[in-house]
Amino acid sequence: DMLMGEFEHTIDAKGRLFMPAKLRETLGTPFVVTKGVDGCLDVYPMAAWEKLQVSFSQKMMPKHKERDVSRFIFGGAAEVEPDKQGRILLPSNLRTYAKIQDRVLIVGVGSKAEIWDAERYAAYTSAVEDDVAQLVEELDFESL
Repeated sequence: DMLMGEFEHTIDAKGRLFMPAKLRETLGTPFVVTKGVDGCLDVYPMAAWEKLQVSFSQKMMPKHKERDVSRFIFGGAAEVEPDKQGRILLPSNLRTYAKIQDRVLIVGVGSKAEIWDAERYAAYTSAVEDDVAQLVEELDFESL
């Protein structure tokens, strides 16, 4: 199943964030939240997370780089389970990393979802939208 759509929610003082039912269904429970590369958090269904671990272990890279990458991806990772209200608890290290204040954007991007600070996401999208529009045009959807 594809994860898609954009959902805006607020995070409460305790770091709890509502995850849309649509995404929760596809993510299953529990699922994994970890640091993403554009200053957001990545959210993986368990099966995709396990695939990522396997493909990482098969990558050939210099030992020190491997340590850096595994600290980044696995060191910050948290297994989360929504409560009865559909909220997950985002650990403070991950909130700090993604500079999450109060307004949060949850974006489904195919095999995973992303959690963004809403302002940071707005800044990111305005910085890349011209390039993205160009790339989409080059994909030539009409001929599909």
